[in-house]
Amino acid sequence: MSVYLDVNATMPPDPEAVEAMIAALRDGFGNPSSAHAAGRLARRMLERSREEVAALLGVAPECVVLTSGGTEANAAGLSGLTCAGAGPAGRVVLVSAVEHPSVQQQACGLERLGARRETIPVGAGGIVDLDALERLLAVAGPGAVACIQAANSETGVLQPLDEIARLLARAGAVLHCDAVQAAGKLLLDTAVEAAVTLAIAGHKLGAPPGAGALVVREGIEPAPLIAGRQERCRRGGTENVPAAVALGVAARLARARLDDWTRLAGRRDRLEAELLAALPGSVVWGADSPRLPNTTCLGLPNGVRGAVAVAALDLAGIAISSGPACSSGLERGSPTVAAMGGSREQAEAVARISLAPDTPDAALAAVVVALKEVVEKAGRSLG
Repeated sequence: MSVYLDVNATMPPDPEAVEAMIAALRDGFGNPSSAHAAGRLARRMLERSREEVAALLGVAPECVVLTSGGTEANAAGLSGLTCAGAGPAGRVVLVSAVEHPSVQQQACGLERLGARRETIPVGAGGIVDLDALERLLAVAGPGAVACIQAANSETGVLQPLDEIARLLARAGAVLHCDAVQAAGKLLLDTAVEAAVTLAIAGHKLGAPPGAGALVVREGIEPAPLIAGRQERCRRGGTENVPAAVALGVAARLARARLDDWTRLAGRRDRLEAELLAALPGSVVWGADSPRLPNTTCLGLPNGVRGAVAVAALDLAGIAISSGPACSSGLERGSPTVAAMGGSREQAEAVARISLAPDTPDAALAAVVVALKEVVEKAGRSLG
């Protein structure tokens, strides 16, 4: 049996989205900026997809900028806000300690351009320390740009974006929100209301990789990451119509399936109870905080490293991960667990299990058995 429990890294593409993409490759080949019939057809396909993304997020279509994915959307949002106006020199960029690597790396790039980067700490539950944020804002002064995610990709922990937005508004700061992991799994009303810019990625929704979107609040004009006249001068380059079409279909399907994700919480909780019973000494990081309904960040006992567990389960036909896919191959362990106060050993002993609504019960039983074997083998070697 092949078991896929890594949907936080990427969702298997929905067949309907794939078929729509293939049809768009065949029929929507025109340049959407061209005035002839082929161009007008491509433009209609593009705008229809924009409307579907807007409907998922509850915004006007004019607020949706189509991108190549979540990394570009995060870069465009964070850089666009920081570089707007007088540019990045002297601008303060506040980034939570548990942000995705795509955000952390972009913030480092802005620092090299003259911005001042500060880290917002989180507590043991993975939630931003609001008192620390307030102190950082007081020092930063008006004009600061904060980047705080809606949901963490490793633990699933949700941030209190409404409270964060109130602090930022009082300080004259603005928020970019990485909603890549949350989009399609829960309603984003609060995130959309709190953020000035917000990023999503198609492959987390069931579209093929290569499509994403940046939502820009009406009245805001961030500096473009790629200059050009496309996307209302917010993102240059000929639009990828087939990828956008797939994103639109995935967004429409995700909107119809939100309740399916909500119902996953009970199954996730039962899985965690079985894992904790089968693996004495294990923990679930972020278990006491509000979380995505599908995500388990398991701290393994007996000194088992997450990378070892991932490799062992892969041999058994089970796909899990030890952290964000963008950090795979790095040996420093989970940056999220480290930010939550975990030791180096604990940060390296993490297994992330992420479910989809159609994940069968047999898959959950299989991962419990497989992880128990890995942990018991490690215990025997220690003994």
